[in-house]
Amino acid sequence: MKLKKTGALSLAIAMTVGTLAGCAMPSTSDEPKETPAESKSEASGETTQASGEEQITLRIVDWSDSSMKRREEFNEQYMKDHPNIKIEYTMLTIDQFKNTIVTMIKSGEGPDLFPIPTGMSLSTALNEEWYQPLNPYVTEEFKATLDPSILQEGVTHQGEDWYTIPENMPIVNSLFYYNKDVLDAAGVTEIPKSYAEFIDACKKITESGNGQVYGLIEGGKQLNRLDIMVRGMAGAAGGKIAQNAKVLTVDGRAPYDSEAMIGVMELLDTLVKDGSIHPDTVNIAAPEAREMFAQGQAGFLCQGMWCIPPWDQTYPDLNYGVMAVPTPDGTAMGGVQQVESAPWMGIYKQSKHPKEAAEYLMALFSEDYNYQADCVEDGNYVSIVPAVNEKHLNNEVMKQYYEIASETARVIPYATTRDEKAYDFYAEVKDVQPSLGSIVQGVLAQSITDYAGELKKLSDASTEEWKRASEAIGLDVSTFEFPNWDVTKDYTEEDYKALK
Repeated sequence: MKLKKTGALSLAIAMTVGTLAGCAMPSTSDEPKETPAESKSEASGETTQASGEEQITLRIVDWSDSSMKRREEFNEQYMKDHPNIKIEYTMLTIDQFKNTIVTMIKSGEGPDLFPIPTGMSLSTALNEEWYQPLNPYVTEEFKATLDPSILQEGVTHQGEDWYTIPENMPIVNSLFYYNKDVLDAAGVTEIPKSYAEFIDACKKITESGNGQVYGLIEGGKQLNRLDIMVRGMAGAAGGKIAQNAKVLTVDGRAPYDSEAMIGVMELLDTLVKDGSIHPDTVNIAAPEAREMFAQGQAGFLCQGMWCIPPWDQTYPDLNYGVMAVPTPDGTAMGGVQQVESAPWMGIYKQSKHPKEAAEYLMALFSEDYNYQADCVEDGNYVSIVPAVNEKHLNNEVMKQYYEIASETARVIPYATTRDEKAYDFYAEVKDVQPSLGSIVQGVLAQSITDYAGELKKLSDASTEEWKRASEAIGLDVSTFEFPNWDVTKDYTEEDYKALK
């Protein structure tokens, strides 16, 4: 199993923190949370009396809360194997990290290893002199263990220099879960593939549920979840539309009013009028929808792989599966937009111990330690080390999600790959209201009935705003137009070259 090669990173330069789609961050105080692996009694540069080796403290900061327990175990084992090294590991929330890391770097006290904040490009981080190349320290043997698709210009590399490594494989987060027991109770014997089959299944579930069970539930309070859901469905229906918070044009216009998107809205409108969407949908967040689905209150839920670990822990008897996004006639006319590969950890440019930092980083992804295997078996993510997935991706639902995502996702073009000046555009462009997510929410609440008209207004207003933002930063708006894009195939490096 190997996930398709993702497109290049396409994130705004502005360091705005993106909301994790459907993932609830843990409550923390404003103070950084230090793990038991921290040791502040040992100053960097001391010498151990027993071995005569220099005593080194490696400072590491990130936001990997879902795998924190496994990281603590890894750190303890790593220090046992390397008695001259003390690990000072701090896990923050994403919001805390953004502010903390900037302050640390400005003071010249950045940690030895830390990830790029969400919303910052690799090129911006390098312009700010945050990182040093990994090349002198990582081995060719280590590189050979990684999925080659994660090594990308603008994500991990700049030219010949390698600066960061992704934490995990990018996986689409808009497939559909189905509750097998709910479907069985309603007499739904086939997994729906077409819109008509999906409508019929949701109607049967709702009618047999007697006001207790409904066809579909989603975290409709989170506009980003609604936005991601309809973009994925429109993409699978053959629509040319970018990922959430990204921009692509079709014939010089924002494509929100495409036939594919209108068809998705019509589907949702039909489900609402049939009473097949859980009435709490517009008032709940994604984690709440996830809980209610697991409790048997709905037959279908559109979310990401992050649902699987908490369900396994809290609802071990939940009988559920994963299905591809339904399409108008049951056949894929395009693909769900593949999630971009993103940079993660790199070595601080002013680190006094880059060799030791690189050795720690390689160990974190090495099969010699259990960190990757444990994270995969726990269901935290799919590893960038294919051999780990082959041996340890044992959760059947997680494996099913991964395989369907691999089959149905398509790499789409990114303006930032074509011209890095597009990063300036994303820093300049303003959100148009009502947004796509707001329109979907309005359809679910039935406060918007003329969804085709609203989508046209959004397309017209977005087109004008995109032109304004492009002009403001000196970018040709045609940068967002990809006439050679075939939605049934992955967009490749050769396709980018063909435009020049």
